Amino acid sequence: MVPGKRIVLAPGTYIGSFSSTVKGTAQQPIVIESQDPVNPAIISGYSIGSGYSLRIQGDYWLIRHLKFTNAQKGILLDNANYSRITDVEVYNIGYEAVHFRDGTSNSIIENSRIHNTGKTGPGFGEGVYVGSAEGASYNQNTHYNTIRNVVFGPNITAEHIDIKERSIGTLVENCTFYGEGISGANYADSFIDVKGNNAVIRNNTAYQNGNNVIIDAFQLHEIVPGWGINNTFTGNTVYLSDPAVYVIGAYNNTSATASQNTRSPAGNMYKGNVTVQ
Repeated sequence: MVPGKRIVLAPGTYIGSFSSTVKGTAQQPIVIESQDPVNPAIISGYSIGSGYSLRIQGDYWLIRHLKFTNAQKGILLDNANYSRITDVEVYNIGYEAVHFRDGTSNSIIENSRIHNTGKTGPGFGEGVYVGSAEGASYNQNTHYNTIRNVVFGPNITAEHIDIKERSIGTLVENCTFYGEGISGANYADSFIDVKGNNAVIRNNTAYQNGNNVIIDAFQLHEIVPGWGINNTFTGNTVYLSDPAVYVIGAYNNTSATASQNTRSPAGNMYKGNVTVQ
């Protein structure tokens, strides 16, 4: 396979754990897509207990108009910079659906749907996971990734988005979060958990859906000193049926700025070091 390669899948189900280490270029990305976007091909792992549907370890990939299912992990981007996932559906996954990992930076997931994760490990069933936990063997410098116009839920058992420590500049915008199914396992009690710096969370809509596990719509945590700071939340609309649930909870030494966020019905807004502008 070479830069500029286009992989076109006819309608049907393709079973296996598929991977590539080939790199595209800015002028010649590698494309994997469905022949018929209306009837997308399904990439299925062997079981929700092991493996992945697709793992990319090269820059400049375009993954579009596909479905991913029946694997422990859905899509892994490992050191896969300047890559784009668009118009996909990821569902029935054992752990997390999509992972930007091992230094993956300047990559995007957009116009997609993620639901029914954490089937074998509810505490590890994130929708999109950015970076890696402290102590992991992967490069934690996973920066400037974008999550845009993605519908999360129902039945995402952990956080819909988990932005790990040492990740910088993650952008989350125009997404919709349905809280039914967030489990509380492994402290999963919010739609977004920010442990990195300089994230921008804007123009999203979240629904508690009567899930009393949810403590805050958005949380910030300090796992590593100096991280979990300078994050921005603006223009978000959250529908929280429990008035005790906060829109933003900033814990430990974390910090955020907030502007033009709307809570319906009225109730708790901000907790911790949140500067309202």
